[in-house]
Amino acid sequence: MGRAERRANKAARRRRRGGFIFGALAGAVAGLMLAPRSGKETRSQLKGALGAGKDSAADQSEALKRKIEETRERLRQQVGDDAPAGETPPE
Repeated sequence: MGRAERRANKAARRRRRGGFIFGALAGAVAGLMLAPRSGKETRSQLKGALGAGKDSAADQSEALKRKIEETRERLRQQVGDDAPAGETPPE
């Protein structure tokens, strides 16, 4: 399997995961809205669901930031390894 195929597969997995998360959240909200509960109880549950969603988004954001920094460092090392003798890699 080539590099392009691995990237395409990885991107497809991320899209499926994102779709699953969106579907789960949409289903949860629909369930809460259609459930026979008082408005106060429903609002309380919605606040909890939103808080969990924010936490999940924050976790994914941090993971993405780490991946970006790892990729930057790897690219810096590759550029440094490929630089001609006597030249320093660009910063």
